[in-house]
Amino acid sequence: MNGKLYIFGIGGTGSRVIKSLVMLAASGVKIEANAIVPIIVDPDFANADVTRTIEQIKAYTAIRSQLAFNDATKNRFFEVPIENVVNDHRLALKDTKNKKFREFIEFSTMSKENRALASMLFSEANLESDMEVGFKGNPNIGSVVLNQFTDSQDFIDFADAFKPGDRIFIISSIFGGTGASGFPLLLKNLRGLDAKVSNNDAIQHAPIGAITVLPYFAVKTDEESTINSSTFIGKTKAALQYYERNVNGDESSVNVLYYIGDERTKQYENEEGGTEQRNNAHIVELAAAMSIVDFASIQNDDPILVCEENSNGKIYAPNPDFREFGIEKDVQEVLFSNLTQSTRDYLCTPMTQFVLFAKYVNEHLRGATSLQWARDNKFDDAFLKSSFINNIQKFVNSYIEWLEEMSDNDRAFKPFKLSVKSSDLYSIVDGVKPGSIKALWAFNKSGYDLFDAALNEEHSSLSKNFTLPHKFTELFYNVTKLLVGKKYKF
Repeated sequence: MNGKLYIFGIGGTGSRVIKSLVMLAASGVKIEANAIVPIIVDPDFANADVTRTIEQIKAYTAIRSQLAFNDATKNRFFEVPIENVVNDHRLALKDTKNKKFREFIEFSTMSKENRALASMLFSEANLESDMEVGFKGNPNIGSVVLNQFTDSQDFIDFADAFKPGDRIFIISSIFGGTGASGFPLLLKNLRGLDAKVSNNDAIQHAPIGAITVLPYFAVKTDEESTINSSTFIGKTKAALQYYERNVNGDESSVNVLYYIGDERTKQYENEEGGTEQRNNAHIVELAAAMSIVDFASIQNDDPILVCEENSNGKIYAPNPDFREFGIEKDVQEVLFSNLTQSTRDYLCTPMTQFVLFAKYVNEHLRGATSLQWARDNKFDDAFLKSSFINNIQKFVNSYIEWLEEMSDNDRAFKPFKLSVKSSDLYSIVDGVKPGSIKALWAFNKSGYDLFDAALNEEHSSLSKNFTLPHKFTELFYNVTKLLVGKKYKF
């Protein structure tokens, strides 16, 4: 595609999938968009998963702001721009702070008849729900509160920025409250946008992709909580039936709809929201992020992306496509070798490059300033104390933490042996035996000695016109690509 990709991440799952996408973008996974523009939709402003994602986006953009990408650049770390059209990448929802649902719908001012109707539609527990921590598995509440998308200034800012050629992608879970209700509402509003809204025709006819995330985790039983994972499957079935009639049935509103879930589920702590809702990263979220990569790779002239208008004025996709993600073998610990070849082609090399980069920065960089490659390029103590290296350090720490969380989940994604000793560094890819490098500069070297030898070999090719941050990332991208290409056969 040759435009921007606007990504709406609805609820906690939406935030975590965006985080995985940021990690993939940092590692150099090819995302064929001029820029990605994340927009998080979640009334729970204190949600720790949302906070972590926003922090990761900010670190990414701070690093990328000091880099350059042009014809002379080979580096693909942090390549795709991440842009912002709303404050802190969050679409603000009106009147959800410090309010119960009863107050939101102004229950006390309703007529007797309307109060009776509301009491039929919403239980007493629903009416007493605190809006500030989301909808806690209640899509009936979410469908009311979220039906204000297009009224907010943030949505107007999104519409003002949208241009022909841009695309939209929506991430949502189907087994909770925010995602299950938010996806069809957002889709309906995008396809039926008011003519008064800026760029309404471009938005209505834009290619829209979406991923519906089915259950992939459970929560511990808590009698004090309104969230009960025993209801996840029932809610999923009900939502899928609704989607079939109103989203992806005849005259589908979405061009490409992806499905993913996992029967293997790990129990998380039952946290209804706020700072305590911090779920570990999961392979399902990584795979969901790959659906965004896949959607961006669809060529502009593909019939799948065509939108038409029926006799009633409804905008629909006449050639919708439906896609799923799978692995080669049902295993508890997923290695690179368990992924399909097309997925390996996307992930293996960039992720391995970045994990080697992260390991070097964490374990060896501070002691390397006296080496030739560092001296010649003025990567001295002052540079290592710069804001750029500080942001790099924070980001690679988060990257390693993300990998560790996925490796500790169930189902686990564990392609790397992250605790490998420095002397055995290149055995870090689990299930892949490292090869040898037949070159004079690599003779009889291993671990970080080999890494340093490659840095010494490659640094002279750097352009003298590059800034120090540009030189640094360019050099480490080139060297990790060389090492991965020589050491591993994916």
